[in-house]
Amino acid sequence: MNWNFLHKRLLICICSLLLLPLPAFSVEANRYIAPELLPMSLQLSWQANKPNLGQFGQCAAAFDSRTEDIKMAFACSIYVKLTAVAERKALAHCEQQRQARHIKAPCQLVR
Repeated sequence: MNWNFLHKRLLICICSLLLLPLPAFSVEANRYIAPELLPMSLQLSWQANKPNLGQFGQCAAAFDSRTEDIKMAFACSIYVKLTAVAERKALAHCEQQRQARHIKAPCQLVR
């Protein structure tokens, strides 16, 4: 009986450890959005800015509506020397627009 209790306890611990990384994967998956999934006006902005991005530039977008421009935020970070810096700056500018326009959806990097 004691062995059964310890066995169940060990099994619960192992299962909980296996489930631990799942939230990290969901955050990572939601961090990026494909350009094809953006509303048409944001796709046009992406296409206009894409040639200027260079090797390290990044863009971020957030939208609650696919038709109302007031419910969309789009920002790019172009002249930077590191991709991580470009990501942070693009997300920060997008976040400012998102809060100013009261957009509920989170900012996502366009890839």
